[in-house]
Amino acid sequence: MKREVWWLIAILSLAALIRLALWMQPLHLPANDEVEYLTVARDLLAGRGWSFYERYHWLRAPLYPLWLAGSLWLSGGDVWLAALPNIAVSVFNVFLIYRLSQAINDDAGPPVHRLAALSAAILLTYATFAALYMSETLFTALFGTACWLLLVWWQRGAQWRDWRLFAASGLWGLALLTRSLPLYFTLIVVVWVAASAAGHWQYLLRRPAALLVGCAFAITAMIVVAPWTIRNCLSYRSCILIETGLSYNLWAFNEPREDMATIFRVLETIPDPAERAAYATARGLERLREDPAILLRKLWPNWLAIWRVKAIQDRFLLEDYRADPPPLLFLFALIFDDLLYALIAVGGVAALVYAAWRQRAPAVLFGLWLIYFIAVSLVTHGEGRYRHFIFFALIPYAARAWVAFRDRPHLVPKALGVALVVSGAVGLSIGMAYHWEYAIQGSLRSFWRLSGDLARLSGNLALATTAYQQAIAAHPTPDGYLALGDVLRAQQDIDGALNAYRAAQRLNMLYPPSYVRLGDLLREIGDLAAAQQAYRPQYVSEQRLLDLAWRDTYPSPSAIIDVGDGLDFGYLTGFYPAETLAGVHSRWTSAVARIRLPANSRVVRLRMAALRPDAPVNGQFCVDNICHPFKLDTAWRWLIIQLPSHTIHSRLREIELRVTPWTAPDGRTLGIVIDRVETKHAE
Repeated sequence: MKREVWWLIAILSLAALIRLALWMQPLHLPANDEVEYLTVARDLLAGRGWSFYERYHWLRAPLYPLWLAGSLWLSGGDVWLAALPNIAVSVFNVFLIYRLSQAINDDAGPPVHRLAALSAAILLTYATFAALYMSETLFTALFGTACWLLLVWWQRGAQWRDWRLFAASGLWGLALLTRSLPLYFTLIVVVWVAASAAGHWQYLLRRPAALLVGCAFAITAMIVVAPWTIRNCLSYRSCILIETGLSYNLWAFNEPREDMATIFRVLETIPDPAERAAYATARGLERLREDPAILLRKLWPNWLAIWRVKAIQDRFLLEDYRADPPPLLFLFALIFDDLLYALIAVGGVAALVYAAWRQRAPAVLFGLWLIYFIAVSLVTHGEGRYRHFIFFALIPYAARAWVAFRDRPHLVPKALGVALVVSGAVGLSIGMAYHWEYAIQGSLRSFWRLSGDLARLSGNLALATTAYQQAIAAHPTPDGYLALGDVLRAQQDIDGALNAYRAAQRLNMLYPPSYVRLGDLLREIGDLAAAQQAYRPQYVSEQRLLDLAWRDTYPSPSAIIDVGDGLDFGYLTGFYPAETLAGVHSRWTSAVARIRLPANSRVVRLRMAALRPDAPVNGQFCVDNICHPFKLDTAWRWLIIQLPSHTIHSRLREIELRVTPWTAPDGRTLGIVIDRVETKHAE
């Protein structure tokens, strides 16, 4: 027993390390449902309630936005830190799968349970979603724990007075408030619970009291859901049980005559979610009455979508989803995401069908859930990330399938034959739906990019250049051209670097790093007009360029920084986009702002003002951890500071400005306004 505890601690520690390693990358760009969840969570914290859904195309289940709002509250509004509770839940899910494997109660030994937990720990789908602001991780914890309690209740004799039954139903209700997907499955589970209480489904009619046990499960779950339903009944013109996503799906995914943008626009003009749902339902049913064959035509595409590994935004945690995943992460994903997923799906389905065919109660429960999930996906729409909803059921059985080869003589041939046919169909579907071209191109690109990175680290710039060119030949991407441009710039091939940066721009006009790199190089070679133009792209946020330039470039020292002139990128952080303020082109700071100066500067002069309603304002000027107070009012003034000698060997040094901020009418947190920075160096 003690040895098993140490095994479990090691697996959970590995799971936590993988998740934290992914989370510690730069904050990823919100994608898919994250944008909605973050907006609603911030509304809740700001006291605006559920007002977001008065202008959105559906009403969402409430529990995950509440969870995220609590996470943001605990982190003081820091989105990056707010992911930590979700990461903790993801690690718990690894433990949950270990306990589910035990609860299946089919004489599998500890190695099988460990293998199940280890698979959940290293599966990158789970690890990636741990740091995403999406509901799948929380739903898995609630729904999976409810299923585990049901299995333990069954193991212990299925007594109606057992608290585990009511705890399971309470968690079931919370899972429904996270994702309403299992709503109608509750009716199926009522029968499973009643059959378990009766001892076997054949005895169900002889023991009608067992049906009351199943009904008690459903009633308890609905009691948990009831407060949200009552709130909806009081808030809208008709009642909404949990959410209205099904109504939206009915219109949007049944070959509508309108495009998605039109559907969104129409629904978002209906402020009442209940009326919006009724309208969407009516349009969807109208389309199905026109052409009932839609339901048949969508079966095969949706079947493939269930098993497809999609190269979409939630696959990797990227700062910008136009960027390339880190080469090692991409290559690891092919093994610990794609391949492992295929093994889990095929092996899990095989072992699950085999056990269900032999009427094992846990397999019947999980098998019914799998059938229900597939049926709902076929008639609504399938999506690769929805496999989260079946992983907790498949992984414990996949672990059994992987070790079943040693027990081949003891397998029941008929049950085994059915299992192999069904799992073979799943495996074939995975192969047909797999993004082979993306995987092959990405593998070649990642191999050559990794080779180039290693060559550059070793100082072999010529070899790095060749490797980066091979990566572009395998799969041209903006990041590929930027890497090539950087190594050419390091070799003083200015024309080659400029061409590479411009190629990155042409490949994707929305990708900010290409503008930052091009502007920095043009400024360095003295082409200031072209540099200003590069820093003024039409489709990219100036704020994003400011932030990236500070982090990714290290500009040449400049004795004069004309703040807001379009050439100050890389010298400033904690500043907002340039504006004309009090007749001067300048920038607002946030509460803390930093400026890069030449390393040999001994005197710095800053022209600034506190153009805010609560002026005068007190602030601090800090350099080398020594701070000097200053006071500003609404008039422009020069702040002159004598700087200490800079002892660190570098081209640049930093100064910091701190001021108590105020909140502007547009919601920005503003400090002071800076127009110009001038320095004098030591003689």
